[in-house]
Amino acid sequence: MYVLLLSLPGEGEATGVLRVPSFLQEPPPLLQFGNDTGAQVSCMAHGSPPPVVTWVMRDGTVATQLPGLRKISGNGTLHFPPFLAQYYRTDVHETTYRCRASNEAGTILSRNVQVQAVLRRQFHVHVENTEVYLGNSALIKCAIPEYVRPYVRVASWHRGEEILLPESADIASRYVVLATTGDLYFSSVSSEDGLVKFNCLVTNTLNGDRQRSDEVTLQVKQLNQNMAPRSSQKPVMEIEVERGHDVHLPCNIQGNPFPIFTWFRVSDSAALYPIPSSQRLILSRTLLFIKNADERDAGKWICQASNQFGEQRIEIRLIVNTFVSVHILPQVQIVNSGGTAIFNCTTTGSAIDVIDWLHDGKPLQPKNSLSTGREDIRFLSKNSLLIQNVGRRDRGVYQCLVENQRASAQAMAELKLGDTMPELIYTFIEQNVRPGPLISLKCSASGSPPPQFAWLLDSQPIMDVSLHHRFAIGQFVDMTGDVISYLNISHVRPDDGGLYRCVASNSMGTIEHSARLNVYGPPYVRAIGAVKGVAGEDIIMRCPFAGYPIEQIRWEKAHQELTTSPHYVLASVHEGGHLVIKNVEPGRDQGVYTCIVRSRAGEEARRDVQLNVNSPPVIEPFKFPKNLQEGGRAQITCAVSSGDMPIYFAWKKDEHSIPSSLQINEKREEFYSLLVFKDISARHSGKYTCYASNAAAKVNYTAVLQVRVAPRWSHEPMDTAVMLGNAISINCEAEGYPIPTISWFKGQSKAFKDFKSLSMRNHSLLLNLATDIDEGYYMCQATNEIGTGLKKIIRINVNEPARFEQPARNVSSRRNDPITLDCHAKGDEPITIAWTHNNGRIDLNNFRFSIAEMKTEKGVDSQLSIVHSDRHDSGAYRCLAQNPYGRAEHLIFLAVQERPDTPANLEVIEVGSRTVKLSWRRPFDGNSPVLSYLVQYQPLKYMMAHATLGAAGSDWNGNNIINVTLPSTSISRSYDSDQRENAIVTGLSPATTFLIRMQAINEIERSAYTDAIVLKTQEEAPTEAPSNVQVQTGGESELIVIWQIPPRESWNGELIGYTINCSEEKQNINYISVVNNSLKSVIVSGWATTKATLRGLRKYTRYAVTVRAINSFGSGPWSATILGTTAEGVPEAAPQNVTCSALSSQSLKISWLEPPLQLHGGIIQGYKILYRPIVHQIDFLTKMEIKRTSNLETYVHTLLKATNYSIRALAYTSTGDGVTSQPLFCQTDDDVPDSPAAIKAAALTADSILISWLPPKNRNGIISHYTVYAREAGRKGQTKTHLVRVDEHGYPVTFEARSLAENQMYEFWVSASTSVGEGEPTSVVAQATNTRAPARIASFGQVVRKAAGTRLVLECMAVGNPTPRARWLTRDRPVTFSPFYEVTNEGNLKIHRVEGSLSGNYTCTANNLFGSDEIQYQLIAMKPPSAPQIIVQYASADSIRVSWDAPEDGGAPLQGYTLSYYASGESWVQTELLPENNAYTITGLKCGNQYIIKMSAHNMVATGASSEEINVWTKGKPSQAPNVNELIATNSTCVNLKLSSWHNGGCDIHHFSIEHRPLGDIRWTVVTSDISNAEENRENLIFCDFLPAKWYQLRISATNDAGKTTEHYHFSTTSLDGITISPPPILASEYDLMDNLINATNPTSGDWLTTFIIIVIITVTIITIALTIKHRSTICGPLSEGYESRAIRSDYKDEHENGRDQQVYSASPVKTVDKGNESEMYEISPYATFSVNGGRTGAPTKTPTRGVVPTGQTPHDYTMQFKTFGHPEGENLNATAYPLLPNANASFGHVMGKSSWHKQRYHNTEDESTLSKSMTIVAGSQGGHSKKSSGGRPSKIGSTGVVAGSESDTSISPNTEFSNMPTYRVPCKSSRGSDGRVVLDIFQPDSSTESNNDQISPALERRLNTPRHVGMAVESRSAVHCSRKTASQLGNQTLERRNCPSSSNSKDSGRPSAALSDASIAAITSGDLAGGFRPPVAFNDAREFGDQVECEREQRALDLEVQRVMENTREANLAKMDREELTSLLASLYQP
Repeated sequence: MYVLLLSLPGEGEATGVLRVPSFLQEPPPLLQFGNDTGAQVSCMAHGSPPPVVTWVMRDGTVATQLPGLRKISGNGTLHFPPFLAQYYRTDVHETTYRCRASNEAGTILSRNVQVQAVLRRQFHVHVENTEVYLGNSALIKCAIPEYVRPYVRVASWHRGEEILLPESADIASRYVVLATTGDLYFSSVSSEDGLVKFNCLVTNTLNGDRQRSDEVTLQVKQLNQNMAPRSSQKPVMEIEVERGHDVHLPCNIQGNPFPIFTWFRVSDSAALYPIPSSQRLILSRTLLFIKNADERDAGKWICQASNQFGEQRIEIRLIVNTFVSVHILPQVQIVNSGGTAIFNCTTTGSAIDVIDWLHDGKPLQPKNSLSTGREDIRFLSKNSLLIQNVGRRDRGVYQCLVENQRASAQAMAELKLGDTMPELIYTFIEQNVRPGPLISLKCSASGSPPPQFAWLLDSQPIMDVSLHHRFAIGQFVDMTGDVISYLNISHVRPDDGGLYRCVASNSMGTIEHSARLNVYGPPYVRAIGAVKGVAGEDIIMRCPFAGYPIEQIRWEKAHQELTTSPHYVLASVHEGGHLVIKNVEPGRDQGVYTCIVRSRAGEEARRDVQLNVNSPPVIEPFKFPKNLQEGGRAQITCAVSSGDMPIYFAWKKDEHSIPSSLQINEKREEFYSLLVFKDISARHSGKYTCYASNAAAKVNYTAVLQVRVAPRWSHEPMDTAVMLGNAISINCEAEGYPIPTISWFKGQSKAFKDFKSLSMRNHSLLLNLATDIDEGYYMCQATNEIGTGLKKIIRINVNEPARFEQPARNVSSRRNDPITLDCHAKGDEPITIAWTHNNGRIDLNNFRFSIAEMKTEKGVDSQLSIVHSDRHDSGAYRCLAQNPYGRAEHLIFLAVQERPDTPANLEVIEVGSRTVKLSWRRPFDGNSPVLSYLVQYQPLKYMMAHATLGAAGSDWNGNNIINVTLPSTSISRSYDSDQRENAIVTGLSPATTFLIRMQAINEIERSAYTDAIVLKTQEEAPTEAPSNVQVQTGGESELIVIWQIPPRESWNGELIGYTINCSEEKQNINYISVVNNSLKSVIVSGWATTKATLRGLRKYTRYAVTVRAINSFGSGPWSATILGTTAEGVPEAAPQNVTCSALSSQSLKISWLEPPLQLHGGIIQGYKILYRPIVHQIDFLTKMEIKRTSNLETYVHTLLKATNYSIRALAYTSTGDGVTSQPLFCQTDDDVPDSPAAIKAAALTADSILISWLPPKNRNGIISHYTVYAREAGRKGQTKTHLVRVDEHGYPVTFEARSLAENQMYEFWVSASTSVGEGEPTSVVAQATNTRAPARIASFGQVVRKAAGTRLVLECMAVGNPTPRARWLTRDRPVTFSPFYEVTNEGNLKIHRVEGSLSGNYTCTANNLFGSDEIQYQLIAMKPPSAPQIIVQYASADSIRVSWDAPEDGGAPLQGYTLSYYASGESWVQTELLPENNAYTITGLKCGNQYIIKMSAHNMVATGASSEEINVWTKGKPSQAPNVNELIATNSTCVNLKLSSWHNGGCDIHHFSIEHRPLGDIRWTVVTSDISNAEENRENLIFCDFLPAKWYQLRISATNDAGKTTEHYHFSTTSLDGITISPPPILASEYDLMDNLINATNPTSGDWLTTFIIIVIITVTIITIALTIKHRSTICGPLSEGYESRAIRSDYKDEHENGRDQQVYSASPVKTVDKGNESEMYEISPYATFSVNGGRTGAPTKTPTRGVVPTGQTPHDYTMQFKTFGHPEGENLNATAYPLLPNANASFGHVMGKSSWHKQRYHNTEDESTLSKSMTIVAGSQGGHSKKSSGGRPSKIGSTGVVAGSESDTSISPNTEFSNMPTYRVPCKSSRGSDGRVVLDIFQPDSSTESNNDQISPALERRLNTPRHVGMAVESRSAVHCSRKTASQLGNQTLERRNCPSSSNSKDSGRPSAALSDASIAAITSGDLAGGFRPPVAFNDAREFGDQVECEREQRALDLEVQRVMENTREANLAKMDREELTSLLASLYQP
C-alpha cells in the first residue's frame, strides 16, 4: 500500500510573480546607414522572467545570422557590418524589422524599423547659377543629386571668408540659409555680391563625409528697363516640415521697379487674408519665417508681388508632419474567467494608414479586416477591440500598432485573469490491466484560485469506498501554478475496475474528466447511492460495473428489460453500457433500475440503482417600464411559476450586489421577490438580475433599467473676440441620457439672429483662419429628446486691422489727360488715410492735385485727382491707412505715356548669309513699353559710291522695300555703360548688299526712322540637291550611285564635291538596328563628279541613298531618297540551335532555327542537311549525304543502325550555299544484330565439336552474347542452346560442344544478341564427332585492310585429332621467322609492322593423318592521302578563293582537308573542310597583304603531306599622297588639311600621323600620332599656332592594311594681310642621310660627336656582314658541287623563319632550284611521263615564301614533257632525310618526318640503324641564317646510268626549311659488322638488285633478332605545329656509331645519303654523342673513298677534333659558339 501525502501551497508559494515584457529601449522607426560604415540598432526589454529578445521580419519570420551582412547579439542588438556593394541584398538591407521580446507572461513587438542601407555613390554638388538682379532679392540653390538628397544636407554656405550657418541665420540679416531646403536667400542684391565667390558645404549624414561645391561668382544684372514681376521659382510648390521645427517660405520674385510683396493665408472658405507679422510669423518681404510649425500652419500660403507693370503670385503648400503616437486604455485589465474586456486605441498624427492589433505578437486583424477568426474576439471599430468570454488563452499582451508613410508606433496593454474557471491541462486515459500491479491516474488543471481535486469511482467519492486503504490521493502545485493530482491504487483487483473521474473545482466553477479502468476478472456491480435527475432534461445512468472482458450489459425496470426506443437509448459495452433517458418526468421515470452485467464466460452480476427526479424553478420574464425619467418611481417582480420547494431568491446589479446607497427595497414571498424604486436617478441605470434556486437547479433572469436624463452643460460656450487671421476654437459640451447631440449654428449677419446650421467634426467650433465674414452670432444646441434641450448664443468679434484687398495696382494715362487715383481701405473704425508720391508728400497747394474721402460700410474710400498729367507725374503713389488694430498701404504705379524716342547709334555687329545682327542704343519708351521695332531694308544691285548713297537711299517707297517687325530683342551694355538692344534680322539673301533702317513702336505712337546703313551678307551652303539620282547594283556588296549636278544659281559658292549617304531600310526583313553601323557615308571630290561606288554593304539588302552637294561653306540639302538593293549572296551564318534526336535505329529527327536575320544574305530557298556516319572501320566508305528541305526540321531515314552520325546544316539561297554549322553528333538507336557472318564446325574428339563463327557484319549495337544452337541431325524438338558471353571486343567467337555421342551427326547454328534482342541465326552447319578428326581450321579467311605502320595478327586456329600443325605461305613461299613477322605458338601470324611491301595473300594450311585444310587472308596496307594541288581562282581586297582536286586517298576514304594560311608576321590559321569540298573562300583577310597557303588531306590512317605553299596577294596597295595644292590651305596662323584628297589605294585608311616643323629646324612637332579617318576629320582638319609669313615642312603618314605611306610637304603661312610669301631659294632634302641621323638622335649644337660615332658603327656593321657572307660562301660552296639536292618536309620550316631565300621544289618529279644560276634539277619516278611548267595558269608566280614579288616581274608559262626510264621495282631511291634530334639511347638523333620505304635493302645490325639508300644531308649554318650555295650542278649517277627516282612525298613546301643551305648527296660505303665483315640484307625476296658479295656475315644469327623496322621520330622545335602523328613517327630507331667501311664494291642504282642539321649539332652539344660522332655509311664505291686504313685514320682525327670543340662549349652557350668550325668538321668527311 502506497500513501502519497502532498500539501497544496498558498498562492504566494506557488511560483514567482510573472510580469509581461515591456520595452526599456525601443528601436527607432528608421535606420539609415551607408554600406561603408554599417550600423546597429539596440532593443532592450524587461519583465519577469527576463524576456528573450529576438528580431523578426515584417511577415513574422525570425531574422537569423548572415555572416558579413547581419549579426544579432545576445543583448538584443541588431548589427549590420560594413559590406561591399556587390553583396547588397534587398531582403537584408532594404526591409522592415521588428524587435520581439517574449517570456512566459507574454510577447510584445516593437514598432516597425525601416532599415535602409545606402550604397556609397559618388556625387557632385554645385551652386545653380540663377539670374540675380541688382536691388532685388535672390535665392540660390545648392544642387544636390536626387539619389543622395535624402541623406545629404547643406551644412553651411560660404560667402568669401564669411560662413553662413542654417541655425544661426537671423531673418533680419541680408543672408539667410533656409531651414528646410538649405538654399541661400539674400535680400537687396548689391554690386558687391557680384565680386564675392559663393559655395556650399554639404554633409553626408550617414558617414560624415563633407563635400564643398566649386566657387561661383554671381552674375549681378542691372534692370534698366521696366519689368513686370517674374520668378524662376515654381508657381506652386510644396514644403514639408516636421512638427515643432522652424520653416522658411521663400518668394523669389524680381521686377523693376522692385515689387511690393504681400503674404496671404488661404482660409477654409478659400478666402485670402493678409498675414500680420507676429512673434511666431515673421515677414521679411520675400521671406516668411514660421517658428515651431504645428498643425495650424498646414495649408496654402500665397506670396504676391506687384509693380506698375504687372503682378506675380506664388502658392506654397505647407505640409506639417506630426509625430505618430498611440495609447491603449485601459493599460491593465483584470477580468474574471468568462467576463468581457474592451481595449480602446487612441491615435494622434496625420494620415494614419494602418491600424493593426496584436495578441502576444500574433496579428488579430489580418488584411486590415474587422474579423479575427475567433468568435470571442471582435472589433467594435478599427480603434476598439472587444474580448468576450475571457479565458486562459486570452490573457497576455495586446498591442495596437499604427503606421503611416513615414513612421509607425505601438502601444501595449495587459489582460490579466482574475478568478478563472479550472481548465484541465493533463488527463488520464482508459486502461486495461491485469490484477496485482500498482496503478496511478493523473490529472492536472489550472485556475484562479487554484482548483481542488476530487476523485470519484462510478460517481461515488473514492474515500467512501477505499475501506482497505489501497487508494492514495495527493495533489501539489508546480512551478507554473498548475495543480497536479494523483490517484494511486496498490495491488489492483478486478473489483477496482470502473469509471474513474477527476473533478477540479474552485469558486468560479468545476471541470471534470472520466475514463474507465478495466481489470481482468469476473463481472461485478458495486452499490451506489440514488441518482438525481432534473425534470425535462435528459439523464445518463451509468452501470457501476467492474471486471473484464464484459460481453453484455442489460437494463431492467420493474423486471422488464429495457430496449432502445425514442425514450430510452442503450449504449454498447464499448461505450460503457449506460442508459440514456430522454426528457425525464417524475411520474414516469422515477424508480428502481437494475443493471445486469455478463462476461464472456457466462458469469453475471447485477445491482439496483434508484433514480429520483426533481423539478427546477421557472422564472417568468419581467422588464422595467420605458421612458423612466429622473425623480420617477418603479417596481419589478421576479415570480417563479413552477419548481420544487423550497425556492431561494437573490438580486444583483451589474453582476454585483445591490448597494444600499441606491435605497432599493426588496420584498420576498414564497413564490416571488419584489424590488421597489422610490426616487429614480441616473445612478439606478444598469442590469438587474434575479436568481432563483432549489434542490434541482439555480436559474436567473436579467432586465435593463435605463433612466432618461435631460441635457445639462458640462462646458458652456462664451463670447469671444479674435484678431483677423487667427484660429478660432470654442468648446461646447453637455451630458445626459441618451447622450446629447451637440449642434452649432451661425447667424446670417452680424446684427440678426437668423441662424444656419454648421457642420463640425466634433463638439467644438473650429476655424483655422478668422476672417471678417466669420464675425457674428453663433448658437450651440444640446438635445437628447428629453425636455427642450439646451441652447447658448454667443458672439464672435473679429477685430479687423486697416487693410486693402489689393496691395498694389498699375495706372496709366496719356500725357495731358486728367487722372483719378482711388484708394479703398477696409477695417474697423476709425481709419485715417495719407498719400505720398515717390516717398514724398503731395503738395495740395498745387491746383492740379486734390484729395476726397468718403466712409463706406466696410471702411473708407479716398480719391486723388490730377487735372493735367505730365511726364514727371509718373511714379509710385502710396495710400497709407491706419486704425487701432493695424496699418496697411496701397501702392499705385502711375505711368504717363507718350511717343518713344528714335533708336540711336544703329550699327551692325554680326553678318551672316541670310541674317544680320543689329545693335542700337535703347531709346526712352515714353512710359509705355516698346512693343516692337520695325526694320526696313532694300537690296542694292550694284556697288555705289558714297556720294550717291544718300540719293539712292532716299527712295523708300519702291516695290523692293521689305518691312520686318523684330519679334524679340536682347539687352547688352557697351563699353561706355550705355544700355543697348540687339536683334537679329532674318530673311536676307546670301552674298547681297542691303540698305537698312529701323524705328520703335509703343502703344501710343511710332518713333522716327534711324539713318540707313549699308551691309553685305555672307555666302552659305548650296540650297538645292543633286537631281536625277539613280542607284544601280554593282558587284557583291556594292551599289553604284549616279546623279546630275544641281543648278548653278543654287551653289551659293563653288562646289567642291558631294556626300553620299547610304542607310538600311527598316522595312528590310533582315533589318537590325546597330549604332554607327547601318549608316555609311562617302565623300567624293570635284564638282563635275556624277558617279560613286558604295562598297562594304550587306548582301541582298535594300538601302536608302541620298546625295548632297558641298561647297567651301558647307553641305547642301539631301536629295530625295532613292532605294537600291545589293546583289543577293549566300547566307553568312549557319542555322542556329541545331538539334537532333534518334527516332529509331535507322532514322533521326533534326531541327534547327534559321540563321540570324541580318546574316541571311538573300532569300533563303531552303536548307541542306549534311550527314555522314562516324565509323572507325578503316575501310568503311563514309560518304557524305545531303538532304534538302524548306522546313526547320526534317527526318533522315535508312541510316546505319547504332551508328554515330556527324550532322551539319546550312542554308542556301539562289546564289549558293551558306556557312555550315558546327558538327553535331547523334547516334541511331541500337537494334538486333545481323546474323554472324560465317560459321564452321570441326570435330575435336569422339565426343566434342568446336563451333566457330565470325561476328555479324552489322552488329547494330554492342554484342552482349552469342547463342549457340545444337541438335542431333534428323531429330526435331531437342535443340539445345548455349550462351556465350563476350567481352567488350566481342570475343570469344568459338564454342566447344562436349559430351556428344560418338560418330553422331550434329547440326549447329549461331545467333548474336544486343541489348535490344536476338538477331537472325546463321545457316545450319552439320558436323559429326570422330575419333579420327581430320585437320580443320576454325578461323576464317578474310580481306584485311590495315593502316601502314600498325601491328597485325592473322589467326589460324587448327584443330583435329591428332592436333595438326599450322603453316603459313605467302607468294608461294613458306613464311619463316623474320624481322617483319613471326608465327606464334598458337599458329597465328604476327606482323610487327604493316608496310606496303607486305600487301598480298597469306595462306594458312593445316594437315594431319586424316585430312588437311587451309584459309587465305588478303592483306591490303593503306597509307595517308597524298597532297592536294591548290589553284587560286581569284583574290579580292579581303578574301581569296582557292580550289583543288581530290588527291589519292591512300586506300582509305578521305575524312577531310586542313587548309592553312598566314600573313607575314602572323601565325598559321587552320580551317577544317569536308571531304566533299573542292573549293573554299578565305575571308576576313587584310587588304593588300601577301598570304601563304597550303593544304593537307587526312583519312583514317593519318594526315597526309601538305601541298606546296603558294603566295597570294589580296587586292589593294598602300595609300597615295595627293599634291600639296589639293591637300593644304593656309592663312596667317592656321593650316587646313583636306584629308579626303588622300587616295586610299583600294584599302581603307585607318589613321593619319601629322607632324610639322619650321623650315630648317631639326625638331618635329607632333600634331597627332593617331587621328582616325572618320568623316569629321576628312574635311577641314584645322590646326593653328603657326607664325605668319613663314615656311614650314609637313610630314604626314597614312596607314592602311597594305602599309604605311609617308609624304613630306613644304608650305608657308600668309602674312597678316593675307599675302602669300615667296619660297626660299633652296628647300632642304628630307632623304639626306645626315638629316636622317640628326632626326634619329635629335642632336643639339654640342652632339656632333655622337652623330659621328653612330655613322662609324653603321659602317663597321655593314663591312662585317659582307665579310661573313663571303666567308660562309667560301666554306659551303665547294661542298655542294657534284651533289644532288633533296627537299625536307615542310613541317620543319617553322623552326627557321629566316631560311627562305631560294626555291626548292620536291614533288613528283622533285625539282631543285638554285637562285644563283636559276638552274633546276628534277628527281623523277621510273616509266613516268612528266609535265614541268614554269607557272600554273591562274596561280601567282612562285616566289620566296616571305619575299615580295619584284616590281615588273611577270610569270613565264612553259611546259616540258619527258618520260623516264625504269629502275628495279620497289627500290626507294628518293627517301628524304630529315633533321636529326637527340635521343637518350643513341649517339645520333632520330630521323624527323616520314619517307617511303617500299622494297629496299636494309642493314640489320644489333647496334646500328639503317637509312634508305637515297637521302638528303643538309649542313646548317649558325643560328639558321641563310647562305647561298656556290653551285647547283646535278650529282653524278651510278654506273647504270639511270637517274634515281621514287614515289616521293608531294607535301614538300615550295620553300623548304633548309633550301637556303648547301645540299649535296653523299656516297655511302658498305657497312661492316663488329667482326669487320660486310653486312648484307638477309631478307629481300623481291629485290632486283643484288650485291657482288654473296658472303654471309658470321653475325647473321645475331642480327636475325633485330627487327626490320626503321622509324622516323618526330622531335623538333616545330613539332608543336603538327596536328597528326603516325605510328612511324614514334619509333625509336637511331643512327649510331658505325665502323669504317671496307673497300669492296657495290652495284647499287643509287647512293645513300645522311642528314646533318642544327638539330644534329644540338644533339652533339647536349652530350648525347659521348662515344664520338660517326657519319652514317652504307655501301661504298672504291672510286670515291680510299682504303680502310685511311678511312679509319681520318675518322679518329675527326673524333678528336669534335671532342675538343664540344669540351670548350657549354650547352647554355650553344647559340654563342662558332658553329662554322663544327660544321666544317662534319662536312670535311664527305669531300671527295
